[in-house]
Amino acid sequence: MKLRTKKAKHKALGGLAAAALVATVTGCGTVATTASTPNSNAGSAAASSSKPIKVAFIPKEIGIPYFTGADQGAQSVAPKLHIQLTYNGPTQASAADQVSMINSYVAQGYNVIAVSANDPTSLAPALESAMRRGVKVITWDSDVIPSARQFFVDQATAQGIGTTLVQITAEHFKSQKNVEVGILSSTPTNPNQNAWIAVMKQAIQSKYKNLHIVTIQYDQEQPDVGLTAAENMLRAYPQMKAIISPDSVGVPAAAEAVEKLGLKGKVFVTGLADPIQMKQYVNDGTVQEFVLWDVPKLGALTMYVARAVVDGTMPVNGTFKCALGSFKVQNRVVLLGNPTIFNKSNINNANY
Repeated sequence: MKLRTKKAKHKALGGLAAAALVATVTGCGTVATTASTPNSNAGSAAASSSKPIKVAFIPKEIGIPYFTGADQGAQSVAPKLHIQLTYNGPTQASAADQVSMINSYVAQGYNVIAVSANDPTSLAPALESAMRRGVKVITWDSDVIPSARQFFVDQATAQGIGTTLVQITAEHFKSQKNVEVGILSSTPTNPNQNAWIAVMKQAIQSKYKNLHIVTIQYDQEQPDVGLTAAENMLRAYPQMKAIISPDSVGVPAAAEAVEKLGLKGKVFVTGLADPIQMKQYVNDGTVQEFVLWDVPKLGALTMYVARAVVDGTMPVNGTFKCALGSFKVQNRVVLLGNPTIFNKSNINNANY
């Protein structure tokens, strides 16, 4: 994905307001092609069934603003879609805990399991068992192996995210060579972040050769662990000039570490983060730019997909239309859209 022009990339996110997420189902436009079967090229939530369904919306971990934002978006549209929504997840990033929750919700008769996976394979047996029992399975934010779900609601392509993070960093140091970079990820098994890191490495090797990754550390999705990991990186690599964190916990942790060690203005910090956590660091100049997508919209889109999967109107390929807009579907992957770059010009417009 190419970065937007300077004018465009600094544009405030007009669609972040909660009001945009509570648009009624009847606001969907008419779809030209029929969506009566899952193999249709286009689908729409406009004709969703009024039959109530129960959806378990499971994040990687509760208590993290990113996932709270997704829940806010999901809750805003669930009543209009006749969804009885339960949002719950592990208290720490644990695939085993997610498996236990999945099995419990299946036993309770839930119609849909929608999970952001802590591990792509560990959850597979429980999810495959759920599907055999007639439960619809959707992943969102973080996928499992394709055989263990029916659809994945993807926030942005790995190529777009990984390339954008590297490009932001490389452009900041465009007049310098051999810039040492540390990566602060969440866990070694996180499927999303491993994919993004792989793209970062490819982008550096092929195009952004002024960057050099010297270490990859992990925050275990715990702020205190992230802070310690970032401090250790900065001490172990005193020539390090940048930290990239593809994790919403890691970016503020890295920013805090930079401030604590008196390295503000000397170490560039960027990554994927929640705007509400980053406002102080952006406004005080510790962080110039970071990246994310419309998280409440991701949660809302997952609910529309859940409704359509139950109703049998979800296309395997083509376009899915609902009150939120039109979304590309390819091989059962629904794409929310491109990531947005946040900085001082638009950070205060985001409330998640």
